[in-house]
Amino acid sequence: MKTETKETLRKKFFKYLEPWSSDERVSIFVDGLVTAVILINIAALTIETIPDLPKAYYRYLLKIEIFSIVFFTVEYVLRIWVAQENKSLSGFKFPRLRYLVTPFAVIDLLAILPFYIMVVFSINVKVLLILRLFRLLKLVRYFKALRLMINVFKAKSQELMIAVFFTLSILLFISFLMHYVEGPHQPDVFGSVPETLWWGIITLTTVGYGDVVPVTALGKFFGGCIAILGIGIFALPAGILASGFSEELKKMTSLDPEDRDCVLLCPHCGGKIYEEQIEEHIHDND
Repeated sequence: MKTETKETLRKKFFKYLEPWSSDERVSIFVDGLVTAVILINIAALTIETIPDLPKAYYRYLLKIEIFSIVFFTVEYVLRIWVAQENKSLSGFKFPRLRYLVTPFAVIDLLAILPFYIMVVFSINVKVLLILRLFRLLKLVRYFKALRLMINVFKAKSQELMIAVFFTLSILLFISFLMHYVEGPHQPDVFGSVPETLWWGIITLTTVGYGDVVPVTALGKFFGGCIAILGIGIFALPAGILASGFSEELKKMTSLDPEDRDCVLLCPHCGGKIYEEQIEEHIHDND
């Protein structure tokens, strides 16, 4: 009897913690509460960077941090506990251990780990404080638009890798070229390929800070060609992503009109979840 009660309670907690898994008020409240706490955290992290902040504000920020750590720790532990109810992990012998290495579980851990490291080891490293920004990534669970973006990056990962490799190859080539052309005349800024890389990045991206410029006629000629080339090179990843968004949107709009608003994305595998599956899941939990 106790085992059945425990399993029923675990199923309910899984339903409440899983985004969009239920229309119940409790589930909607939990989704909204977690989102609100994440946004408050990001606001607090931003305020902390303001110089000469009154001490009274630091006390409030500390209270927010302590509350957030307790809140996110409880959430993390509960998600591990209910991992057995996740159908996407049912094929594993140890579903809870498997859940610990999923992207969302890693993000949840990184969101709270810096605090415990600083408390246990009595250190205050800025790098650990920056890791608190991982709390922002927790929002991916609750916003469909962010899920869509992740799906696009997954679908276009190979094309993006090719574009990045091509861009880096061009960058390395022009850095060598300008090093040999401008190096003898400006050894302080073009004296080596690593130093010339800065000029190459700024020129290829057409930012043009103007802190480093070629002075020879040949260097100016190559610099102009490289700047024009950069317009097309850095437009390539943008075109790939635009194509990916278009394809993902077409997949969604190709559904029947009554089903379009019922499509969700699994927070673990990124797969589509339809209305029938949601109703079946809720029915099983009841």
